[in-house]
Amino acid sequence: MMTKEEQQAYFEKRRQEIYDKYRIKTQEQFIEECRKAEIPDDWYSFTHDRSKPVSIDEDTVYYGKIGKTIVSYDFQRWDNAFEQLLKYKKERQWEQSVELYRIDNIKWESNAEITSFHGNSATIRRVAFTKEEEQALKAEGWIYDNYDQYMCYTNFHKTIDITSLKSVIVFEFTKITDERDKKEFGFKDKSMKGSYRYPVPKDMEEYITSSVRRTGEISEPLKNMLRRRFEKSLLEDEFLALVQLKKDHRQALFDAINKSLSEDEQKSAFAEASNRVEMLNPAADNYFDSRSHVVTHKNFDLAYEKAGIK
Repeated sequence: MMTKEEQQAYFEKRRQEIYDKYRIKTQEQFIEECRKAEIPDDWYSFTHDRSKPVSIDEDTVYYGKIGKTIVSYDFQRWDNAFEQLLKYKKERQWEQSVELYRIDNIKWESNAEITSFHGNSATIRRVAFTKEEEQALKAEGWIYDNYDQYMCYTNFHKTIDITSLKSVIVFEFTKITDERDKKEFGFKDKSMKGSYRYPVPKDMEEYITSSVRRTGEISEPLKNMLRRRFEKSLLEDEFLALVQLKKDHRQALFDAINKSLSEDEQKSAFAEASNRVEMLNPAADNYFDSRSHVVTHKNFDLAYEKAGIK
């Protein structure tokens, strides 16, 4: 067992090792590096301020609308904040370019939560919140893992053939907000994240499945093939899907209004109605402030007002 002096020496040594790995050590150095990188002074502040692209307090770096990183040592703030500012600068430069949109990622997505791949097989995960759900999963061949006392659910797993999964190709992109977006959806941000899901093309299914089996993702050559195939239709397909989402989602929320429900019950009814619609729409996602999130959020505001919920 270490003495207090030994513990203090150990932690001081560990702190020094971490300190040595960071390039920017002080606020003065941070300001100097920002000016070298042509980052304007008004893009950051040294107090918590969400009106700035990046703000910094004693132990946290805030960025974007909700992003934040809490650091263990105060000197870790500077590298982290500088990195976020470089990302913001790159995004601003892109927004000022002539490109209408960019594809950020293309990925394979299935209807199950996959934890690992094993050749032609995949291990998938499910959770149960009640004894009835546990019994149903066991009857379907799911294997008990453990009980999560913090989250209050039971974990199960099952190994299946990857070809039995229902899968789609997901395009994640960033799009400059145009006049049509503003008129139809009320978007206000200069650019926004979006996504769209396509069925796996039949003529590429074998190659994509093989790539996912080997590495868990689509290979770069296959991504390029998918990009060429769908890049001309992507924006129109996503826009039309969002128009449909706006209509179907709002109607589902309005249909779920029931004056006999308590406020909590009404909120649950709204959530269930929302999930049913979003699961069927190829442009729906769960990313905060994405294009689909803003559409559904506006609908929730209308439904809450109509139901008399604040």
